[in-house]
Amino acid sequence: MKPKGLGRGLGAILPVEESAVQQAHAVQEIPISQIIPNPYQPRLEFAEEELEALAESIRQHGLIQPITVRQVGDRYELIAGERRWRAAKKAGLTTLPAYVRAADTTEMLAFALVENVQRQNLNPIELALAYKRLIEECGLTQEQVAQYVGKSRPTVANTLRLLRLPPEIQKALKEGTLSEGHARPLLAIDSVELQLELFRQILAKGLNARQVEALVEQYTTPKAPKSARQPSIEEIHLREVENTLSYRLHAPVQIKPRPGGKGEIRIPYSSVEDLQRILELLGVK
Repeated sequence: MKPKGLGRGLGAILPVEESAVQQAHAVQEIPISQIIPNPYQPRLEFAEEELEALAESIRQHGLIQPITVRQVGDRYELIAGERRWRAAKKAGLTTLPAYVRAADTTEMLAFALVENVQRQNLNPIELALAYKRLIEECGLTQEQVAQYVGKSRPTVANTLRLLRLPPEIQKALKEGTLSEGHARPLLAIDSVELQLELFRQILAKGLNARQVEALVEQYTTPKAPKSARQPSIEEIHLREVENTLSYRLHAPVQIKPRPGGKGEIRIPYSSVEDLQRILELLGVK
């Protein structure tokens, strides 16, 4: 069975000549002063603490994994390994081991993208922008992009849809204060103002992804025609109890009354951790 790793479609979509492959496997020592960043680098943020930690490791052990570059005039342009290159400069290295290979614009962006995706270094917006560039600048289809990164086409499409969200929500996705699972349900809302209002509720109340979905459903599910019958005092009281419990447990609690004063209370949970959290709030060990 063939492995289904990330980037498995690179060779199939962009065939590489045998001589280029042989050259790419030859490691050379490149002066660090002659190396310039990859202009197609999809990663926009490099955490200073992570770079310093890697720099310290390089000081002690050297750079174990070579970077990959292409020659442009008398300089070498990074294809993959910008984080290692930045850390090596901090560590004071003067040369770096590198694979030198030929690469066009599509390959430059694709290799940088695949390297970052493999290391899970891209936030959802950086990933969406990288997919967008592969489509717009390299003329690839969503299906081909999916082959590059080893994901399904619907997954790529869903990531691209995040770029439709307002800048404030995209900023939260970049900074990690909002997850993709929290943000995706907001795409079902047509109004930007309502998207932002719900986004602020999510942060203020610390809602989980399941609660966000339930919240969005309140605004997207067609409302049933209003009944002429007014709710009883008991029904109004139960709704108030539902709201109180939902707020305290951070979960959409439902109370289902039955004839004879009987009924049940439903508290859905999204994971084992979520169940543990609810049990602790209820005082159950």
